[in-house]
Amino acid sequence: MRRVGVSVGAPLALGVGFFPVFYYLKAVQKVDVPTWIPFGVSFVFFGAALLGVSYGIVSASWDPAREGSLLGWTEARRNWPVFWDSLRGRSPPRRG
Repeated sequence: MRRVGVSVGAPLALGVGFFPVFYYLKAVQKVDVPTWIPFGVSFVFFGAALLGVSYGIVSASWDPAREGSLLGWTEARRNWPVFWDSLRGRSPPRRG
């Protein structure tokens, strides 16, 4: 859960945090910021948050008896095939 919070929360906070920055530049400093720049910046950060949700879910340990690793790379490599098979309607192979 911590990994999801960090991988989603950080880019989401940055994406939302840039709105007041662009407002300050435009309204207070009278800088002519093109409209596409705030849209592009928010698109990048909100897209990163969406990827963070996906990685946070897939990198979690789906075995309740096993603690996941710090970054979850081992769990992600194990869970990606199960995730894709479930989307395709196939049942995952049984382990153990």
